[in-house]
Amino acid sequence: MHEAEIVAQIVVAAVLGAAIGLEREFGAQPAGLRTHMLVSLGATLFTLAGTEVANTDPTRIAAQVVTGIGFLGGGAIFKEGVNIRGLTTAASLWVTAAVGLAIGLGHWIAAIATTALALGVLWLLKIAERDWLPLRRTLTATLTLEQGARLDEIERLTIASLPIAKVLKVYYTAEGQLLEVSARAPRGASLPQIAESLRLLPGIHGVELSR
Repeated sequence: MHEAEIVAQIVVAAVLGAAIGLEREFGAQPAGLRTHMLVSLGATLFTLAGTEVANTDPTRIAAQVVTGIGFLGGGAIFKEGVNIRGLTTAASLWVTAAVGLAIGLGHWIAAIATTALALGVLWLLKIAERDWLPLRRTLTATLTLEQGARLDEIERLTIASLPIAKVLKVYYTAEGQLLEVSARAPRGASLPQIAESLRLLPGIHGVELSR
């Protein structure tokens, strides 16, 4: 393979990886621009190296790359309250590795088309989910109750003020009772607005929110 073509493949792999990583960077995800660029570059270089070895099946290299990306993607997934975060970022790393493999095998059009579709899924469909699938907009509220507050009354008021709310846990600490609630985020309301509306409910001393 001509050296100029090899350099072109590596550069294109970096650009396509950067395109996906930039979207993740704008979303403040743990794996962003640099991670996706490196994944794409690494997958491309492994594939190119595999094609240069005599009597070697490049698909064997590809299989090992996919296995390695599985471990890397697993590190991007974490549990936050009742929610699992990082699944989309892990999937974007997986797709980025596939783009790098395709570039390494010379499938330029497939790699570019896949990158464009991946960006559409990550960006356009995220907007569609936010606007058309309100059940996906969930949050977890941890409420600190005042001394002597009735738990059943607080539960009733909280469920009445938040859409599709349900009590997950009740804690008893030295400071008092804590109530953990999962609910659908009201459309158009920011976290400070939701927290303030909950704090004004009778019997609630403090509010902590997370998405």
